[in-house]
This record gives sequence, structure tokens and C-alpha cells, in this order.
Amino acid sequence: MKVLKDQNKKMINKQDINNKTNVDNDDVREKIKKIIKKKNYNLRNLSRNIRKNDAYLQQYLYRGTPKVLPEKYRFMLAEILDVNVNELIPKWLKDLSSQEQFFILRNIENKVDDTTQISFSKELLSGLDFFNVENLYYFRSYISNNHITTIVDVSINKFIKPDIYLLNDKNNYFLASIELSKLSQSKLSVKPYFNKFSPFQINANFLKISGKILWQCSKIFLK
Repeated sequence: MKVLKDQNKKMINKQDINNKTNVDNDDVREKIKKIIKKKNYNLRNLSRNIRKNDAYLQQYLYRGTPKVLPEKYRFMLAEILDVNVNELIPKWLKDLSSQEQFFILRNIENKVDDTTQISFSKELLSGLDFFNVENLYYFRSYISNNHITTIVDVSINKFIKPDIYLLNDKNNYFLASIELSKLSQSKLSVKPYFNKFSPFQINANFLKISGKILWQCSKIFLK
């Protein structure tokens, strides 16, 4: 009889947990619906912007499939909706996640201002080559109706291999693709992302590199 009582108790506890997670999941869905409605976003375009099929967010928000928005798409959606990603995480999932699973990254343009920061999941940096999280900052570049959030490793301040780097010209940060010049092995070919700066060739010793890019996510404002 005692065994049966214990089994019943376990069943009740499991049901309570399921009910709680369902409520938390629904709360997040309702929050996302309100944000989308307030900002007049189109569900189909939002689904495309997080690289899913047209009906993905419609099914998630109104049919409950998937039950929990995967972390990768949660971060992308938070970027697009311009909200803190923590607002889109169910409470039960926050409880399961230890504080060590998230980095707090500061804006490279405001290094002294600790209030200018974002939380960033370790999972999104898994497999990337960096030594110390203290060297990681984030940088945002804006153009037209688009902005790009970039994670930068500031411990790398010289050209290593063809890649995307963050440069600094008189305290104006900008992203650029850098490779060895075809004209001279002592020079680098620099191609800035945007038209604000023109492509140029420069001696490798004279180029001021602020960091190497580890991760990028673009935000496009589609209605």
C-alpha cells in the first residue's frame, strides 16, 4: 500500500511539473504574440528571417509545435524583435539553466559602461576558437533597415588569416573582410562591409585591428 501511495505521489508531482511547464510555455507564447502585434510584424517573414519555413512561427504560437522554441531560433527571434532573449525563455527552463551557461558580454564601444551588455549562451559559441571569455565583446553595426550583432575576440589584434575583423578608424568601428594583397605579400587587402569606407590596400604593420569576429547574427526589419 505504501508503494502505491509513493507511486501516486510521483505521478501527481510529475503532472504538477507538466502543468507548470505548459503554463510557462504559454506565457512566453502570449508575450511573443503581443510583441509581434505591437510592432506589426508578419509571421511568415519572421519565420523566414529565422531560417525556418513560412508556417513555423504560426504553428509554434497557435498550435504549440514545437513545445519549446529551440535556443538558436529564440536568440534570432529576440534579435529581430529587439527584446532581451531572457524575456523569451520559459521560467522552468531558466530554473534548469545554471548561471554558468551564459556569458555577459559588454559593448566594445562602451567598455567602461557595464550597463551596456547582453547575455549570450555558451551553446552558440561551442566549437569556436577562443581562449578567454573576458576577451569577448559585442559590436552592432547598422545600415538601412538592418543591423548586425557581432561577437568579437579583442585578444586578436593582428591579421592571422583571411577572415572578418573589426577595425577602428579614429574611434569609428567597422567590420571588414581582410586577406593578403595579390599585389604584395607585405600588404593586406581590406574590404569594409558597408559603403561608408572604400576598399583599400595597406601595409600589415600599419593596420589597426580591434578584434577578430567569432559569431554574427543579422537583424532585418520586415513587416
